[in-house]
Amino acid sequence: MIGRTPTLQGGGGAKAGGPGEPARRVEGVVVRGTRLSQIPVANQWVVLHRVGPDHAGPLDSVRTTARGEYAMRYRATGDSTAIYFASTSYGGVAYFTAPFRSLDAGGDDARLTVFDTTSGPVPIGIGGRHLIVAAAGAGGVRPVGEVYDLQNDSTVTLVARDSVTPLWIAHIPPGARAPHTNAGGTIAANAMTFHDGVVGLFAPLSPGLRQVAFSYDLPESAFPLSVPIEKPTGILEIMVEDASARVAAPHLREVAPVNAEGRTFRRFLAQDIDANSVVRIDVPTPGGPAPARVDFAIGAVVAAAMLFALLFALRRSPRPARTGVRSRTPERPSTALARQIAELDAAYEQDPQHSARAVYESRRTELKQQLADALAAERAIE
Repeated sequence: MIGRTPTLQGGGGAKAGGPGEPARRVEGVVVRGTRLSQIPVANQWVVLHRVGPDHAGPLDSVRTTARGEYAMRYRATGDSTAIYFASTSYGGVAYFTAPFRSLDAGGDDARLTVFDTTSGPVPIGIGGRHLIVAAAGAGGVRPVGEVYDLQNDSTVTLVARDSVTPLWIAHIPPGARAPHTNAGGTIAANAMTFHDGVVGLFAPLSPGLRQVAFSYDLPESAFPLSVPIEKPTGILEIMVEDASARVAAPHLREVAPVNAEGRTFRRFLAQDIDANSVVRIDVPTPGGPAPARVDFAIGAVVAAAMLFALLFALRRSPRPARTGVRSRTPERPSTALARQIAELDAAYEQDPQHSARAVYESRRTELKQQLADALAAERAIE
């Protein structure tokens, strides 16, 4: 377990400070959520993390007291866009705070709520579904991105019962090519599978909201496209890059467009969509080459979809929360990537031989680059 502060390696970008940087302090508590109350968890390891485009890794760790409390001091170093947060592992599942918003973090910002786990049946709701259809590229192929906001309204964390039975599935359109997990979601890439048109999720789903993002390509022959809504959905959002596209679904209305990398996507919204509804998207025949960097543009639009969904949800009348369950808001893509880096570091620390060092370093480098891109995209949106 981490017991000291490693030397942080600098990199490009603005620096957060040096020897004169004031010390920061985090004081929090680890509690176990139940139906009736939140119970302090004693003797629980809590790890402090720093994640930035220049460096990412654990800084310090400490055990909780008999009252579940923990406290650590640290200094901000390196790139000024770096974020700091705490984590703990309970029942084999990692839990994280949101990035600290102030020099001294405490209260809800530093609270870690853990839950018992189950592989039994737990209903997973669809708080939102976001579908992004980009302009056609070579041969009329269109990149498509999807984001699901998954809701676990129970007081237990749902885990897969084995390595072959996903705990949640979705379907992608017939003819979809090259499906892959999108870095904008809060689920690690290796926790999802794609087989015969079925997307399978194996990552633990703790109470609250988690986001799943993936992309695929659709040939010209897939349009007009019909997309079934398999489960009741709280927010439905459709974004299409073609200005002359036709989009239809129950209760759907067009709102202000979203821009990403100089590209404009028309946006359509609907609320409280019933199961078995159908979304129909018709697009014009491709008339020329699509702009470059299609994958990055889809990633930026996925980030915008998440942020917009959060704002849209906050305007709705809140539903009564179940006793003992803290509501959660969607994570930003940068926070999701920070989570993945922290989980990767934790897994590597558990291997005393460090037998997969090359794989670990390669994956960590890849995630750091994705984090830098996500931070840049979020700054552009804001």
